[in-house]
Amino acid sequence: MKVRIKQKRKEAGLSQDALAKQVGVTKGAISQWEQGATNPSGQNLYSLAKALGVTAEWLLHGKDPKTSAPISDELVLHEPEFVDDDTPLGPDEVEIPYFREVEMAAGDGRTQVIENHGAYMRFNLPRLARAGVDPKQAACATVTGDSMEPIIVDGCPIGIDKSCRHIIDGKIYALDHGGMLRVKRLYRLPLNRMRVVSDNHIEYPEEVYTLGDPDAPKIIGRVFWWEVFA
Repeated sequence: MKVRIKQKRKEAGLSQDALAKQVGVTKGAISQWEQGATNPSGQNLYSLAKALGVTAEWLLHGKDPKTSAPISDELVLHEPEFVDDDTPLGPDEVEIPYFREVEMAAGDGRTQVIENHGAYMRFNLPRLARAGVDPKQAACATVTGDSMEPIIVDGCPIGIDKSCRHIIDGKIYALDHGGMLRVKRLYRLPLNRMRVVSDNHIEYPEEVYTLGDPDAPKIIGRVFWWEVFA
């Protein structure tokens, strides 16, 4: 990542100080990122990508550079709001149901992933339309753990397109794995198998499953949005 940050900064004709002002961090932070001493994450990662005219994915992995569309328009639907009351919807809003882990009946400690346990998230209809997501097929959830850092951090809300359950290599999906709600990148493999990959691959090694196997995760849908915390 450090090489790509420095490369794009120089291509943009920016000094470390000028880039720092655009991202909203100190010059020292830019210097540390370019040296590889630390890496940007969360909002800093997206702000840096936007300032350099690329995507966060390209900074992280060297793939899929973007030079035109703002990063915020690709990934961030601003100010989502969890709703559990009767506040009227705005004319351009829709409520989508919420996935969560709950304990199954009989109190045996087992869990299951269910949809809409009394909570919704409000989304802006035009933004859903730009993402190509049918509101009737949309749902949301909250990520737990650090397996997808630095792209998606612990506690981030995500948007899920339930209509997309086929595997597009490298895309992020919400999974029901034995009653656990997991968020991972998926890749197809021969013989009807799939790779399950975490962005934090050092702490979370990749897994391989045969599709349809009882022990394999079930695909809830593709993650089309996640909130970026400041």
